[in-house]
Amino acid sequence: MPDWMVHIGVVYIICRLLYIKYDIFNYPNTSLVMVGTLIPDIVKLEMITEYFGVNTGDYLLAFHLPLTSLVMAGLFSMFFSRKKMVFGLLTFGLCIHFMLDLLLINIGGGIYLFFPLSWQTFHFDVISPDDYYLSLIVLTIATMIFLGDYYQKKHA
Repeated sequence: MPDWMVHIGVVYIICRLLYIKYDIFNYPNTSLVMVGTLIPDIVKLEMITEYFGVNTGDYLLAFHLPLTSLVMAGLFSMFFSRKKMVFGLLTFGLCIHFMLDLLLINIGGGIYLFFPLSWQTFHFDVISPDDYYLSLIVLTIATMIFLGDYYQKKHA
């Protein structure tokens, strides 16, 4: 399951479904939830820094902890006038990210959900990390919803 595509696709699907009932999940706010779901994967920047010979793995690994991700969401929300709403949307994205990561088959030990209170890791071992069929299904559903929204706006 390629991380970023599936995280963004699932967030898009969830936000479009929630928009039916709740107006807060409009397109601009959906993009904030998408940013929130990518915050824990700041750790992936290690691939870029490693190319330049800089080892940042030990430092960036902390961003994949829920506590550090919440701090980052708080820092990002400071750039907006509606800080509480933005923080809530970013946190919603974080929750979706960690729920999806919990479904993965354990490779790196799982997720430290309650760090620093507990060093216990959690994982449900449901989906293989290299399962591309799930990615195709999620992206197909997200594309169908997007095209449906586009068609509805164009002919409304």
